[in-house]
Amino acid sequence: MKNRTRAYYRHQRRRVIEKKLDIVRHLWGKDEADPIPHPFIVNPGKLAKAKLHCSCVMCKYEKHFNISKSTVVSKLAVMQQEVDEYLSEE
Repeated sequence: MKNRTRAYYRHQRRRVIEKKLDIVRHLWGKDEADPIPHPFIVNPGKLAKAKLHCSCVMCKYEKHFNISKSTVVSKLAVMQQEVDEYLSEE
């Protein structure tokens, strides 16, 4: 295990918290000016270990409707092309 200082761990924790706060503020549309502020904005330290993913239909459209992701589709197309080339050689 590497010997890392407290400053290193503080920096990493602060970096993760800032990244997740950016998601809460800009994607979720929450801000300090709201009449009832979001708990993550009031206590940002909770974001150090919080998970910010969602499983609703809007966020996981592909999952709910069995639509393949574009990366999977492109990999399948490349694999199919390789199979076709192999079969045409014979």
